[in-house]
Amino acid sequence: MSISEIIISCIWSGLFSAGMGILLTAPMRQIIPAFLCGFAGRFVRDILMSSGLSQNWSTAAAAAVIVLTAMAIIKKHEVSPVVLITGVLPLGAAVAMFNVILELMRLSSVSGEGLSASSDVLIANFAKVLTISLAIALGLAAGMAIVRVIKKEIRERFNRVIRYKFCGIVY
Repeated sequence: MSISEIIISCIWSGLFSAGMGILLTAPMRQIIPAFLCGFAGRFVRDILMSSGLSQNWSTAAAAAVIVLTAMAIIKKHEVSPVVLITGVLPLGAAVAMFNVILELMRLSSVSGEGLSASSDVLIANFAKVLTISLAIALGLAAGMAIVRVIKKEIRERFNRVIRYKFCGIVY
């Protein structure tokens, strides 16, 4: 993919995230962060995939970046679940999930060789949905762990400064 194709895809992902934020009744102050998280996640995933990383690892890294982006741009560093959910939706395996649903409906009406082929397509698409969903969960967990470490470090530095300035304790 060229950089222009990646940027266009990222803009659409950001708009999708913002639209889903509106649909899921996110407060208006959360719509721009939803757009930025959707944009950033898709950008990271597409860049990593175009550099040769697998789709699953790229998706996990993108989900972690979504958490870090949300923490960085939202005041008070308290990330709304709606922002995270709408940010990771463009990373999901929507096409594969749609194909799983179609194959499930098709399974009841086919027999013989068609049943075997339809079952293979169902299993393959379900495996895609499962692995991408697990990659998103892994990335979100990694991002939240990084945020927890960053917050702890900031809190410790703040406490040291306060003790030094107001209590006269020297380290």
